[in-house]
Amino acid sequence: MNTGLDVGSTTAKIVRLESGKITASKVVPSHRWKELLEDGNNSDTVETIGAVETSETTENVETPGAMGNVETIESTGNVETIGAIGTVESTGTIVSTGYFRKTVPHTAAITEITAASLGVRYYIPDAQVIVDVGGQDTKVIDLRNNTFLINDKCSAGTGAFLELAAHYFDIPVESLGKLHTRARRSARINNTCGVFAISEMISQLVGGYTMEEVICGIHQAFARRIAQMIPPVETVVLIGGTVLNTGIVESFESIHGSTVVVPPSPQTVNALGAALYGKKLRPGQ
Repeated sequence: MNTGLDVGSTTAKIVRLESGKITASKVVPSHRWKELLEDGNNSDTVETIGAVETSETTENVETPGAMGNVETIESTGNVETIGAIGTVESTGTIVSTGYFRKTVPHTAAITEITAASLGVRYYIPDAQVIVDVGGQDTKVIDLRNNTFLINDKCSAGTGAFLELAAHYFDIPVESLGKLHTRARRSARINNTCGVFAISEMISQLVGGYTMEEVICGIHQAFARRIAQMIPPVETVVLIGGTVLNTGIVESFESIHGSTVVVPPSPQTVNALGAALYGKKLRPGQ
């Protein structure tokens, strides 16, 4: 069994692979990441998902060349005891990724760039460009020439921006997508800087726009910010928990003009990529 553990700034995700197929996955808040490993002793507490047929894609998946040069694989070297789930020998390989990849138990640790590339190709072998929208940064990975761009200097185009907007309206961030669909028009929001965007939101509300219309405008401002980072391409793959927000996907499709693909379970794609890397470390499994 190979386990991928993605502990990001907001959520922690786990994916388990057996014989090249996904057997289980789960998502919890980042500060509760230990639960994901403790669940290894109780399969009933891990959300089991349908096995995904991968044909030969998982066998031939490769880390992009240039990114491999950038990539640093951090290995523990020796087999270590891993808390409640026993030893690496008894549980298989654990590969970690995400912001906290070096602080959680692991056999090896890989960057989010490599994890995303492997995870997306599991579902979409011919993927061209990946946009990974995280809580604190957004990564654009061009698989055609093995380059990537990261926006991590401010909240613009990240999940944190949407959380700020949801906090202002005192609503769960998960409800933004549903409210987006109720908008009859979109309020123009020009700024994705949190401070200035809130000021604009207030101005638009005072000007007569509804909450739903302002939320729609926020999504479009978010999508415009991300679109600026993406090179010309026919198809873009969106991943990360933020793209569970249908308003973001719809806004991005209309603004960027490319075909947008959202793989199954977009929030756990990087954990899947980490598990696939573990499969490469133990090719017999």
